[in-house]
Amino acid sequence: MPIPLEAGRVAGWKSIMIAPKPEPLVALGPFAAGADAILTSSVYYGEHNNSPYARQHRLGGSLLSVFVRKEVAKRLRAAQRFLPEGYRLLVFDAYRPLQVQNSLFRFYRGQLQRQRPDMTEDELDAETQKYVSMPSSDPRRPSPHSTGGAVDLAIVRLPLEQSAALRRIDHRLAKEHMSFDDRVALEMQKSAIARQHAEMLDFGTAFDHGGERAAIAYFEKRLASGVPLSPEEMEACDNRRLLHSVMTRAGMQAYEAEWWHFNAPESQMGAAAAGLAQATYGAATFDARNSAHERLRRKLYDAAIASAAPDDPRTINRSWPTEVIGPQAATSASARM
Repeated sequence: MPIPLEAGRVAGWKSIMIAPKPEPLVALGPFAAGADAILTSSVYYGEHNNSPYARQHRLGGSLLSVFVRKEVAKRLRAAQRFLPEGYRLLVFDAYRPLQVQNSLFRFYRGQLQRQRPDMTEDELDAETQKYVSMPSSDPRRPSPHSTGGAVDLAIVRLPLEQSAALRRIDHRLAKEHMSFDDRVALEMQKSAIARQHAEMLDFGTAFDHGGERAAIAYFEKRLASGVPLSPEEMEACDNRRLLHSVMTRAGMQAYEAEWWHFNAPESQMGAAAAGLAQATYGAATFDARNSAHERLRRKLYDAAIASAAPDDPRTINRSWPTEVIGPQAATSASARM
């Protein structure tokens, strides 16, 4: 189905009141109980070599693991079930600690300052906030990703043979009595299959592209105005429709400026998109269980790199296009978050 032209409009989202309700952060991807079928690639950590941050610098405070609110994880599992055979969600980013949001803000602002040395401090802050939300410790106005209710993702496609292999691994990983060593081996096997065979669908731009083409209804608006699309553009339009369809069917809300960004209706931005008067997601709490999961992931990831195995866990052999966030690709029409 076509994406509505008004999809994901969030004007005034910061003014929506928050009535907080406790809901934990849970992990997605490797070693995530119940949510390990979701593929992840932590872009800001530079987990894989498609990340521009892997080639330049890792953002301070970035996490290898991807965390979301528990209810968001349920919706992502539902969205994945709605996908055709051979297709999987690939999550690039979700919960961001305050330090990561600050890193993104300062990184963007620093690039802007080098490009525009004539701008005042206040002008730099104002211009940067058009594209990266200012880090906030105000419980009434957390940045969307700090709530654990915002998720950045795409869809990848695998050949049917490899897709079936992933399903078999998922089934085996669901067995609670499996030994830790067996689980590690299966997680490594699963990661290798995804990195070698999963091809990201063409959405018309890379992840984190700052131009107007990233708007979720960009191609729909061109069609509505009578502008014909090329075959490649029509394919990108259809892929955006697929992502929008499964995510909204699962209960998530689109964000108008970015085809990859979806919000839970419990967050301020998601509530605004859904026409709700109240949100329940404030800034999320990163608890001891989350910390333990992150330590485990990093220990195993670093050990795999240090082993100098032929299959480097950082290397992907298919296209998962991403861009570094920066003012050179930005447009004044969107408010990046």
